[in-house]
Amino acid sequence: MASVLKRKRGSAQGVETLKRAKATTDVLEDAPAPAISGGGWDAAFAPVKQNNELATVNGHNESSDAEDFEQYTQKEESEKKARKMSKSKASKSKGPEWKVSAPIGGRMIDVDPLFTEGEKFLIVAHRQSIQVYSTSTSHLHRSIDLSVNGSRPADVRIVAYALSETDPNMIWVACSDGAVYHINWTTGAGTDQFWTTSSMGMTHMTASSMTSAGRTRDIVFTTEERRDGGWRVTAHELTPPGSDIPTVARTIYTSTQPIHILKVVKNGNLIVAASESRVLVANLRSADFDSVDNIRYEFRVFESTDYISSIDVRVTAANKSQKSSKSKAEAFGVVDVVVGDVKGSIFVHNDLMRKMIQSQNAVASGKAAVDMMPRKLHWHRKAVQSVKWSLDGNYLISGGSETVLVLWQLDTGKKTFLPHLSAAIQNIVVSPTGSSYAVRLADNSAMILSTAELKPTASMSGLQAQVIRDSVSLDARVSRIKDEQREGILVQHAPAVINPLQPSHLLLAVGENQEIDPLSKQILSTPYLQTFDISSSHNISRQALSRTNITNINVGPNAHRISEPQVTHMQISHDGLWLATVDEWLPPRRDLEYLGHSTINLADEQRKRREVYLKFWQWSKSAETWELVSRIDAPHTMAPENCGAGRIFDLVVDPSSHAFSTIGEDSTVRIWRPKTRTRDGIAVRGKDGEALVSWSCRGQVTLPKPVSEVEVTVPAAPQRPDHGCLAFSEDGSVLAAALTGGPDAVIHLIDPAVGAVRFSRPTSYTGDIVRMAIVSQYLVTVADEVRVYDIVSNELQYGIKLGSRQLALTLEQKAEMIHLSVDRQSKTFAVALPFKGREKEGVHIAGTLAGVYSQIAVFDASQATPLMAQSLPHLITSLVPSATSPGYVAVDAAAEITTITPKASQASAVMAHSVADLGLEAVADEPVTGLMQLVEEAEAEEVEDEEMADAEAMEVDADDDGAPVVSQQQLANIFDIGPSFALPPIEEMFYQVAGLFSAKPIGVHLLTTAGETPRMSSFSSIPILDLSLARDPETKPKFLEELRHALLEVGFLYLKNVGIPEELTERVVKEGVGFFDIPLEEKLKIEMKTAASFLGYSRLDAETTAHSTDHREQIDISTPHVS
Repeated sequence: MASVLKRKRGSAQGVETLKRAKATTDVLEDAPAPAISGGGWDAAFAPVKQNNELATVNGHNESSDAEDFEQYTQKEESEKKARKMSKSKASKSKGPEWKVSAPIGGRMIDVDPLFTEGEKFLIVAHRQSIQVYSTSTSHLHRSIDLSVNGSRPADVRIVAYALSETDPNMIWVACSDGAVYHINWTTGAGTDQFWTTSSMGMTHMTASSMTSAGRTRDIVFTTEERRDGGWRVTAHELTPPGSDIPTVARTIYTSTQPIHILKVVKNGNLIVAASESRVLVANLRSADFDSVDNIRYEFRVFESTDYISSIDVRVTAANKSQKSSKSKAEAFGVVDVVVGDVKGSIFVHNDLMRKMIQSQNAVASGKAAVDMMPRKLHWHRKAVQSVKWSLDGNYLISGGSETVLVLWQLDTGKKTFLPHLSAAIQNIVVSPTGSSYAVRLADNSAMILSTAELKPTASMSGLQAQVIRDSVSLDARVSRIKDEQREGILVQHAPAVINPLQPSHLLLAVGENQEIDPLSKQILSTPYLQTFDISSSHNISRQALSRTNITNINVGPNAHRISEPQVTHMQISHDGLWLATVDEWLPPRRDLEYLGHSTINLADEQRKRREVYLKFWQWSKSAETWELVSRIDAPHTMAPENCGAGRIFDLVVDPSSHAFSTIGEDSTVRIWRPKTRTRDGIAVRGKDGEALVSWSCRGQVTLPKPVSEVEVTVPAAPQRPDHGCLAFSEDGSVLAAALTGGPDAVIHLIDPAVGAVRFSRPTSYTGDIVRMAIVSQYLVTVADEVRVYDIVSNELQYGIKLGSRQLALTLEQKAEMIHLSVDRQSKTFAVALPFKGREKEGVHIAGTLAGVYSQIAVFDASQATPLMAQSLPHLITSLVPSATSPGYVAVDAAAEITTITPKASQASAVMAHSVADLGLEAVADEPVTGLMQLVEEAEAEEVEDEEMADAEAMEVDADDDGAPVVSQQQLANIFDIGPSFALPPIEEMFYQVAGLFSAKPIGVHLLTTAGETPRMSSFSSIPILDLSLARDPETKPKFLEELRHALLEVGFLYLKNVGIPEELTERVVKEGVGFFDIPLEEKLKIEMKTAASFLGYSRLDAETTAHSTDHREQIDISTPHVS
């Protein structure tokens, strides 16, 4: 081994305390600067030469007294220690400190999920965490974060994980920097220490239990790059510190090609691997080795036709005819290998090991080689992302980009299809019992299917935001016809909003596959709306916002993928009832090549055929989905004299009313408002009696052309704007608008009530404006500088220059990757800028998205000193304000969600926690332990009577006063549905349990096993808690413990001493008793069944006394909630 194995301890990493940046003074000129020329990622990283006075940046001079935006975060680090030493000297005028939460969400890595023993849980991995999901409830049971300290690279990620065969509660986790963890997935222990197996990193890992020298232990097999070039497979025996057995390793195979798939079966006796287009098969030479450094394998290699994308191996015992052959392969049994390649072919190699050994022996003896021609299956159009053997070996299960799960019956050749999955299939796993399939999809979701019916029994879905791939995709291994691409490399912004009705719900525009190749310039379509619950880290719903091809043929005759529209803008009304979206589709240029002529510009023809739709959606409470109400085709034109569909540069919402505004390519601002539909003067009503509305343009403002200070004698050709911005004031009385594309930087202030420009301010920004917002009385613009204007006094408040890296970006890159958000709760605004990481010291990675991250700063609009400035590890794709509390929600290019909030504020949406983090782990595993304990205690008192009773006493008559029979399954049906956020209202649970223990069973037969005492009990009391104990610090802990027990293990409780006057209690009881004397017809008017909540009158059950039926009645009342 070239590298030395070390046992290291990683410190537990918490959220770093955020500090305020040092105050700065910026000197800004009020004159406009020339537009930025050229640009791109490569130009962004050229160092800017400066002297003691001025430095030229993109054609205009910058003041040496001004300070760059990026210097804020650098100053934050340099002054961190000084602020810690003098916390008492910190200025209180800078406002409250802000904090950045730990990220939630993330994307499932491209590794097969793991079924645990008993198939109760499914384990998947994110970038730096292990997620354990319950297969019965689909909820996150436990989240295990790895301790990645500052001494390790920030881009460290999990590359593989494997279940321990010696201890089913342990898993081996391998990271890209060569670290290997041994973690107890049931408790989360083991994340604070790891082994370093290679200084060159790691690409794959697996583990197998091996027995030798009287010891059984896990042997870890890894693939990594060699320091002197090439690749290797290494076997490790990793022992804990202080063990008598040393940690040793041995390289068992070296290759000049990367080894990207590695499987070890039959207790380490057989290895099957893939190295590009080669299949590697190895057998253990001898099981008689005392240490791993003496282990030996014999490798055999054969070539496949194309790059191997998936592989699976199945080992069964040899039959009698094969055992009698006395061959060397007898010890390995029958080894069946299936191989899938990047061109869609599947090759089935039956009894591969025996054939390879026979062929090797035949060649050695001068005989003809054994025919090893495999059976070929072909249905997939592109790469076979995953292929697996069924447990009995009669079927193959495969999947790829076609969104179809294919089952191949090998005996008959018949294929069975499960079509129309939500995205391309990336991983397939067969459960240990063969009763289920786990399928991971490209939209960051996974599901468990029953093998009998192919119906989903569990579903786990994460945030489906776009992510930057860490490796080259399998489809890129094949030379295919290129789809439409952008001119530059960038990451599209993700339109997103927070639902005011549900502050924990994030609405995000997503697509089928959101993985971005770091070297690609592809255009991603986003035709879906995902509703993601931040508090539970779970997908709520997904619906289409535009046309999709998920159930249609998505590839044309020329092998090009049929593109889908892209949702470019999204806004939601202040009350959460209306959603406005803009989707755009541009036909590929290749489809217009038939128009090719020297006098025809294909780009112009492409723009003429652009489709742009403005859609208004209304929230339906009954259907719990967004319903399309109005669709506006081509709301803006390309130019005032052209009728083609023009681009929409920006979409904003009025914070005070139901109104939206757009600005387009035709230099026009339009205001959209709803109006009631009428027919013959009568309002048209829907099925529920509500008046139907439609949206239309109720105001239009054509922005005036800027007046140049220099008289122009020759009229210039009309210039089409390249970008535009809008911003509403908090009360909706002012609408600011700005356009780029001309020499003048003018911001127009519009009165939306009358649709007129009230004021135009020239020279308001330098360069091309990309973002604009209004907070309080201040107008914030982002162009070459971040400028803050006081609208009331018409003065520049302050400005901050962008760094040279941002100035060198193209306008399209700025518009997609620079973010500005305003939080009206805290009167602040946040700016996020893209930055590029370094591969080595002083060396930038050019022409790729690898290493791109964002820096974010939060400002009080009245002062230039940022309240917070910090770098985030990934590029931000969306930045939105929280709905009902101060702060911001950021979505990044790792599909992770981070909140930025003041430390003293309470977030409106609590970040997600697993069942274990909530302290509900025991409840999830055994949800009825507390109740069953009460039942068993009551049973113990009746054991003697039951033993003396006759067998016929097992049948309880309806008129008998015996105790009801409640089985554990009946209680489990009520409580065993997951953590607290998944439980129904407490009133409903109370009625269900009360109905079980109070109802008189009629002719109940108990089925028991031999020697088992029937379970019979009565529930005579509920937990009674004294609220006055919560007011005393000495008795408060006891009260909280009793409260937790009642809520989690019983499900209901009774509170006394709640502070209500005795007179009021007596009056309520008196009036309540009198309520039951009124006629039944009057009581049924407020029956609970017809109420919006669990309040009102109800009849729970009936008792028969003296041959008359007596109904048990109940009324539930509550004080009104004060908002």
